[in-house]
Amino acid sequence: MNLLAQMATFVRVVDSKSLSAAARGLRLSLPAVSRQLRALEAELGASLIIRSTRRLHVTEVGQRWYEHCVRLLHDVEDAKTSVRSTKSARGMLVVSVSVSFGLVLVVPRLPRLREDHPHLVVDLRLEDQLVDLVGEGVDIALRAGSPPPDSTSYVATPIKEMTRILVASPSWLRKHRPRTPRQLAAMPCLVQITPSGTTIRWVLQRDEDSVALDVKGPSRSNAPIALRDMAIAGLGVAYVPEELVAPELASGRLKRVLPEWASAPITANAVYRTELRRDPRIRAFLDAIG
Repeated sequence: MNLLAQMATFVRVVDSKSLSAAARGLRLSLPAVSRQLRALEAELGASLIIRSTRRLHVTEVGQRWYEHCVRLLHDVEDAKTSVRSTKSARGMLVVSVSVSFGLVLVVPRLPRLREDHPHLVVDLRLEDQLVDLVGEGVDIALRAGSPPPDSTSYVATPIKEMTRILVASPSWLRKHRPRTPRQLAAMPCLVQITPSGTTIRWVLQRDEDSVALDVKGPSRSNAPIALRDMAIAGLGVAYVPEELVAPELASGRLKRVLPEWASAPITANAVYRTELRRDPRIRAFLDAIG
């Protein structure tokens, strides 16, 4: 068995804290991962991981070996990248992104990516929940409004700064005339919820003023793009990223509500494993959506 492959498998096991999750991420069977780990421990003459029915514990020797593996695998990836053409992106790239972000900001840029890198296959997963990159075999995830992982095992590259604004249809505004943010609490609002069902508060700023609102209304969704369409249909006022509704504002299908109020800037990050930071697939994707 190739030692580098064993090292990469060991790093994946430690990062995912599970042999089965590592197997899924590597697209290997669980017995194959176990065999690699046993062969590595036999080669080193040391126990690297202690396994139980409920959890996995990395030994002191295993932690030292993990740090050596991460450093060496990074060096190998850097060496490979240094001799590759910048146009050599090829293979499969698994991308996880929210439904709204993916449809509005990623899908329209895929033709350019395809034109520049015809041998790159993008597996685009539209999902609003946060994912385990290692355990679910995801190469890069686009996340907005949530902090990036606090770990040196991941890189978070800022790709866009967004602001949420209030919008409604002209027909809705003919019936409702909010003068202040707090008046919205008594009006029909389109509520965004997390995948777990938690309501997202509306936090608005104007100069030095700030107000947080718990709103309610007849319709809810976890997808901002659905809230946009509900607002167009006149069901209420929506609190959504400005870029998501730019065409509708330009055409007049939607209007700003309390235009002097908006959210604080929200940073969208591309998150990927550290060892992929020089991978041509990652670079090609970031260049296309930037």
